[in-house]
Amino acid sequence: MALADEFRQRARATWAAGDWDGFSRVVAPVGAVVLDRVGVEPGQDLLDVGTGSGGTIAIPAARRGARVVGLDLTPELLEHARRRAAEAGVEVDWVEGDAQELPFADASFDRVISTFGAMFAPDHVRAAAELVRVCRPGGRIAMVTWANDGFAGELFKLTGRFLPPPPPGVQPPPLWGVESHVAEVFGAAGVTPSIERETVEFLFASVEDAVRHYADDFGPFVMARAALEPQGRWDEFLEAFADLVTRFNAADDDGATIRSDYFVITVAR
Repeated sequence: MALADEFRQRARATWAAGDWDGFSRVVAPVGAVVLDRVGVEPGQDLLDVGTGSGGTIAIPAARRGARVVGLDLTPELLEHARRRAAEAGVEVDWVEGDAQELPFADASFDRVISTFGAMFAPDHVRAAAELVRVCRPGGRIAMVTWANDGFAGELFKLTGRFLPPPPPGVQPPPLWGVESHVAEVFGAAGVTPSIERETVEFLFASVEDAVRHYADDFGPFVMARAALEPQGRWDEFLEAFADLVTRFNAADDDGATIRSDYFVITVAR
């Protein structure tokens, strides 16, 4: 099987595992930040790449009057997205597709946005080039990625201690949290990105509650459990993750408030 096909199947299985629709609500506040940053207005054509279940960008953008297309690799997540859009009373065109091979003509959209989606594509230069290709002149692109030195960046490092590295030819997502890498990949597409650092807070009832939510609902953790439990290392992984949550916990009570830094990468076409 070709590497691209194998990666797509693995990615689909990962994000279909657990309960991303529920878990994604912890990053939902990022959506308003990004929509305000790029100036979404009624009548604009907007593409949300890696839309998941649609709650972060696609549905809020439709509420603002944009004509929205939400694209994701995982059909199970798009089923959740359709339900959520119906409940919100908005229309979104949901499309199954790959961030590296966007099924749209050049210059199709006024706004092209990806929040924590396109950063998981295996070829970063190709993913960035596709975002640029489908954006109209005068339009804006926004890509949101986890900062490599924040909570999510540390989580990537923790996972790397327990799980094998990506196969040859697959660029690791944490590179998107390094400013020089962001400049390089968008530079290869002929554009200059602007990078701003922001912080989102994940709120849980306790450290134990945070660990449970990740273990039960976050697809990459569900897949990690399948790999680590037969090795007798799953409990060790969870203990290390609990230590990480405790280190980043900003709550002054028994709760868990995890502050995670991210990049808002914008490009003016």
